[in-house]
Amino acid sequence: MNIRQVEVFKAVMDASSITGAAAKLHVSQPSISKHIKLLEAALGLDLFHRTGNQLVPTAEAVSLHDQIRRMYHDIDHLDRFASGLKHHAHGEITVAAMPLMAQRWLPDVVGDFLSRHDKVSIALPVRSSRWINDAIANASVDFGLGLAMDEPAGEVREHLLSLPLVCVLPPAHPLGRRDEITPLDLEDENLITLSNFDHWRFAVETALDEHQISPRRRVDTFTTQVACELALKGVGIAIVDGLTALDYAHADLAIRRFTPEVTFDVFLLKSQFRRSSALVDRFAEEILDRARVTQQTVSDGVGAGSDHLSS
Repeated sequence: MNIRQVEVFKAVMDASSITGAAAKLHVSQPSISKHIKLLEAALGLDLFHRTGNQLVPTAEAVSLHDQIRRMYHDIDHLDRFASGLKHHAHGEITVAAMPLMAQRWLPDVVGDFLSRHDKVSIALPVRSSRWINDAIANASVDFGLGLAMDEPAGEVREHLLSLPLVCVLPPAHPLGRRDEITPLDLEDENLITLSNFDHWRFAVETALDEHQISPRRRVDTFTTQVACELALKGVGIAIVDGLTALDYAHADLAIRRFTPEVTFDVFLLKSQFRRSSALVDRFAEEILDRARVTQQTVSDGVGAGSDHLSS
């Protein structure tokens, strides 16, 4: 058997005649008859009973046709799958994210991306920046969104966001009348701080120590979202990043600049030892594009010093 013989046989079976097969394949009827005879000789069996001008398929021909139709169906499926790869319709992506990126911002990007790629799967472990940097070093994720730690060999970094620290104040707090809040303003205030960002915490501690400021009470928490929820409940003043403040733009909270300005940088982290698919590269590019828009929104909102950051 060869591919041409299979193609001719399928055309005859589908059309139920040599005439119909010849028209479908744009060849002569004698050519169709020749290929059928060659196929029968190769198989060593009769595929058709010839009755006048009609061909009646044998039971063997019907069974062979059934197998060929399955083969063509598989080839069509393979063709569609290959086309899907070309247009980034299939695949799996593993992206690790630090908590503040995974609270709302990244799910928005993921949701938009998956709405246009219904056969794509995404794994989204939410971990600390230290864990993410280790995963990049081990090439165990496609990429990560987090703070940069000690730069390991083979790590590729693309800057994502520069996030300023802001103060989030409970409703009707007296300091909400100010455009910005300084360490001096935090004397004897209840302060909500984060326990999972070492250099962030160090920057805040340094600013308070330089002015010999001691908060009345300190509440430590792991995520910026919890810090804002605590502020919303009147527990104290939360010092969080401008991106998290965006999530609470419509809550009854005052959001004020913290001076002196403290910012930290979030990166898109990759390993040069893990080969990226076109799908992964497309998703990473969409994240970078969204980050550029978000950066401008955060900068405009924090700079305005208004009650609510604009979303």
